[in-house]
Amino acid sequence: MNPNSIKILPFSNELAPYFKQINLLWIEQFFEPEAEDLVVLNDPRDHLIDKGGDILFAEYQGKIVGTCGLKKWSETEFELVKMGVLEGYQGLHIGQKLGEAILETAKLKGCERLFLETNQKLTPAINLYYKLGFNPFESQESRCDYQRCDLYMEQFLP
Repeated sequence: MNPNSIKILPFSNELAPYFKQINLLWIEQFFEPEAEDLVVLNDPRDHLIDKGGDILFAEYQGKIVGTCGLKKWSETEFELVKMGVLEGYQGLHIGQKLGEAILETAKLKGCERLFLETNQKLTPAINLYYKLGFNPFESQESRCDYQRCDLYMEQFLP
């Protein structure tokens, strides 16, 4: 696979349904969707875009196969949220390309600290986060209201 055949696309109202579809697939595969999942997935414009965050999409061979969000917590602190790649397209470095693009987007928005909350059973995702420069940190409680989160990772951007 040619990495140049993966296109990273910005958020648009037309692409918004893919954000929900792709994320619900992986969430339902490993967990039960939680109330906070549904709030964000049902109205990503209101909960991420309009509050200074972002959402990117990965297109491969004319199909939207991945997505990743960026939630703004403060002028310099953002959270990587809702990253997913459709089954059958995993292992093609689509997640890596999405992750690199969301890091660049975060830097452009003035992010100095980027963090994420995940679950230890999502080993491929965790391996990707390490490759992208994230490291675990201790957290007493989740910043979000997800019961499934048991691993917290962060990185400081130049």
